[in-house]
Amino acid sequence: MKDRYLKYALLAPALVVCAATLLYPLCQSLFYSLHDWNLGRSPTPQGYVGLLNYVDLILHDPEFLGSAWVTLVFTVPSVVLTMVIALGLAMLLAGDGRLQVNARTLLVIPFAMSPALVGISWRFMLNPEFGVVDALLKTLVPGWSGAPVLADPVLAMAALIAVDVWHWAPYFMLTFIGALAALPQDTLDAAQVDGAGRGRIFFEIVLPQLKPVLTIAILLKTIFSLKMLDQVVTMTAGGPGTATDTLPHMVYSTAFRFYDIGYASAMAWLLAVVMMALALIYSRFAMGRPS
Repeated sequence: MKDRYLKYALLAPALVVCAATLLYPLCQSLFYSLHDWNLGRSPTPQGYVGLLNYVDLILHDPEFLGSAWVTLVFTVPSVVLTMVIALGLAMLLAGDGRLQVNARTLLVIPFAMSPALVGISWRFMLNPEFGVVDALLKTLVPGWSGAPVLADPVLAMAALIAVDVWHWAPYFMLTFIGALAALPQDTLDAAQVDGAGRGRIFFEIVLPQLKPVLTIAILLKTIFSLKMLDQVVTMTAGGPGTATDTLPHMVYSTAFRFYDIGYASAMAWLLAVVMMALALIYSRFAMGRPS
């Protein structure tokens, strides 16, 4: 009997910590989302409004729908480019040679940096007056220099996507290198003996066997992209205009610039529902039971 309950006793401290740091804030934010609470008017939640905040967001707030579209425009290219580049780097740098090991060490440096530091660094590097990117363009492609990248809606979004890919690609490269190392070498050798080219081996043998890992990587990167905030705050502040005003940044601005805690909590819960669904799918794949 003691052994039966021992596992629960050992898990209890971790469960208490999770409840205090996760469940309580979630429940509290859900409570706030059902109330009309603006810190500029009152230090405590005001009248209960039920689902009115959610209805206003979905049906009557074009800024929220615009922000959702911006988030989608950022997420899709970010995920696709990260997966393609990470897989390409993994194919090039898989192996134990000195060149591969040194290259992997250098490439993982961006992922070791904090997201806020990444955003601040790239904001200065993209500055058209004293940034290193503009200095390189003056030397290599003079016609492209002097462009105010972060002041142009299209270029600002492109820069945000590029920086996010630069930051995350090394992490997924290491993931794919580990997956490639686990592939059965006999199958690859047999395909080479049969005369299959590199492209055919990759698309017909390597890629199908990487599908479970690739699926999990895509789900994870989608979650990371949907909740990405640091680079938006430090690079573009949602601008120019609302060109890079993603949902996490809109939640941040609504709560901490306009002090509308109830409305911001409703936004956060709508975003959280999407990420919870993706996390559930990820968990099922990670446990080897895809739906």
